[in-house]
Amino acid sequence: MFCENSGGTPLIATPDAAADEPPEVQTNDSLPPETDALMSSLEHESDDLWNQHRLIALATLSLPVWASLVALAFAAGWGGLAFAKKLIVATIASAAAGRFVIWSGTSSDEIPGLSAWQLALLVLCLDAAWAVVLTWHAGVLFQVPWFGSRLRDAVREGRLLLKNNRWMRRMTVIAVLVFVMIPISSTGSIGGSLLGRLLGLPRRATLLAVIAGSVLGCAVMLAFAEALAPWFQNVSPAMRYGGIAMVVLCGLVLSRRYRRSMSANSD
Repeated sequence: MFCENSGGTPLIATPDAAADEPPEVQTNDSLPPETDALMSSLEHESDDLWNQHRLIALATLSLPVWASLVALAFAAGWGGLAFAKKLIVATIASAAAGRFVIWSGTSSDEIPGLSAWQLALLVLCLDAAWAVVLTWHAGVLFQVPWFGSRLRDAVREGRLLLKNNRWMRRMTVIAVLVFVMIPISSTGSIGGSLLGRLLGLPRRATLLAVIAGSVLGCAVMLAFAEALAPWFQNVSPAMRYGGIAMVVLCGLVLSRRYRRSMSANSD
């Protein structure tokens, strides 16, 4: 079974509870296709966290939620309800478009919306919130209807990724950072948090790697948004957002084809 103690020690494998090797180290130098052992260990580690460090468990689960609500209330007080509604719409859009939503930012007064800087900050805050929750409470979230199945799929894809890219097991922190930076489907803070646990990183190291990757990824997308700003100002909103949608769609298609190729190579 794989498990981690409440202090943030890397996930390790033993017949019972603890040992000295991360989960990716196998005698046959390959990762097993099943994910039940890892997900079971994460569930046990969440139980241990609640039993032994209840204050930490409450803080890591509730603070991201309350911080988001406070930030939304502050935005409503500072920019009015219209600004708060824009944040909510941008949050929903980021769930579908990921970090590409930063490209929809505008500095023109003629087009109402959030600026690229504001969208980049929003994406960074969302990534940090998800990273905190998933790093400490992934085991609990596996039981959530629909969302839990998506997390299980992410774990399976993470195993395939590690099996086909063994360099990641030697450069764990860099692997998570690069994985979070890539603006395609299945990457980002959610996938990066689970990948860090698959690599055996401690909770704090996983969190720092995910946040660092998000900062770099948002900075790259923000630089592209500013470079494209002159062109965006000379086209209609329909062409602007249609172009962004096409880029996102291409990313989804490429990501799906890559996952299929990984599955085929693992068979």
